[in-house]
Amino acid sequence: MLLLLFLASCAEEPTRVGEIPEPPTKSAASPARFSSGPSASSSDRLPTPSTDGATQARFAGFQAPIPSSWTLRPEPRQFRAATFVVPANGDGDQGELAIFAGIRGSDEANIDRWEGQFQESTGGPGQAIVDPMPNAPFPTVLVELRGKYQGMGMPSPRDGMAFLAAIVRAPGREILHIRLTGPEATVDAAREDWLAFVGGLSIVEGGQP
Repeated sequence: MLLLLFLASCAEEPTRVGEIPEPPTKSAASPARFSSGPSASSSDRLPTPSTDGATQARFAGFQAPIPSSWTLRPEPRQFRAATFVVPANGDGDQGELAIFAGIRGSDEANIDRWEGQFQESTGGPGQAIVDPMPNAPFPTVLVELRGKYQGMGMPSPRDGMAFLAAIVRAPGREILHIRLTGPEATVDAAREDWLAFVGGLSIVEGGQP
């Protein structure tokens, strides 16, 4: 009898990869988040970003000044607190201001990753310019990269790109990465607005930490 059961089990068709049931997942409305440290929030989702129409943006328990030409774009992806479309300079392409909260990894590891997305004219990886931001409201490190860029999801690299990032540590809040990416002319034209945005950050009282 045992022999017959063994032979019957061996005769069964193997499970095809496409037929393996997916494990249960959490609802998309409340994606899981990773803590960035002891002071990180235990909330499951970032608050919905908003603007007052022209001068202030609110996201992840912060607010910052924005020019009226920046457009808020709905962004449901995990860790991304807000996304703004930055207008093109002249006939060039638009840029993107992406704000991430709670990204894991050290500053060095994240900067290394960003450098790997750029290529200099010599063919080597990008070399970031890294400096502390003087007179910032919170401890802030500024990062700048230029050259041929291929970010996640891009089918091929693109020449003449620029990247500005601010890594912001505010007490009791998620670490922020505020990243402006686009053609060099567009990023250069938006540089002062980006610095004003980072330099004007403040915590929203009663906002979600």
